[in-house]
Amino acid sequence: MLQFGKIAIVGAGNVAYTLCKVLKNKEITPYCVYVRDAVKGEKMHQDLGVETVSDYEKVLKSDFLIIAVRDDEISEVASHLVDYKGLAVHTSGTKSSEVLNRIERYGVFYTPFTMSKEREVSFDNVPLLIYANSPEDLIRLNGFVEQLSSKVEYCDDEQRKAIHLAAVFVSNFTNVMLGVGENILKDKGLALDLMHPLVTEMIQKSFEISPDKALTGPARRGDIQTIRDHEDMLMNSPKELEIYKVLTNYILEKYHNNEKL
Repeated sequence: MLQFGKIAIVGAGNVAYTLCKVLKNKEITPYCVYVRDAVKGEKMHQDLGVETVSDYEKVLKSDFLIIAVRDDEISEVASHLVDYKGLAVHTSGTKSSEVLNRIERYGVFYTPFTMSKEREVSFDNVPLLIYANSPEDLIRLNGFVEQLSSKVEYCDDEQRKAIHLAAVFVSNFTNVMLGVGENILKDKGLALDLMHPLVTEMIQKSFEISPDKALTGPARRGDIQTIRDHEDMLMNSPKELEIYKVLTNYILEKYHNNEKL
């Protein structure tokens, strides 16, 4: 069944936790998980029932290694793996695959999906994007990842960076906007849950008919009076007012003959 024998993971953050859970749910038990901090390693062992190690000796005996650490730590991890004979992949959306080129066989295993230690997730319908520096390893990697998701795609470094940038706009920035909306509502004793049906419907429409066609609101309509009223309401929140103006002007310029406030 497995395209790889012993599967090791480096990391103890959200991505490493999630990968361990996903693998175990598919009855694939990691060979070991490298965690530099022994205390964090023990907690991960207790939480997930995986073997954790604090040196690279056992990691080097694995056949497939997933490096799930912060972007600025990938190179340091790779420095310990120059003699590694298996296939090593990182999970970064922005770092080039070449950051692992001190290792003979390397690649990338990335998903534009949000992860946290506390949540139980499945990759069954989540896009998993892969790359390997040899055709043979790309085939092996594809065979393995297909066990986790029905949506596996080849993706080079530049495509992956574009996906990561797009994800920042559609996910991270959206989350920030939800936070701004929550604060506005809280100020009047209201709950963010009031926005749930609106946001859900807007997202669904955007994917069905395109974001351009799904867009509504005062800026899309060119309703300057409502925009002015909103700005007045934000006069005591200068940062939020600035965001409102930037996004409103972007919409006005796009849909109303370069009109700008």
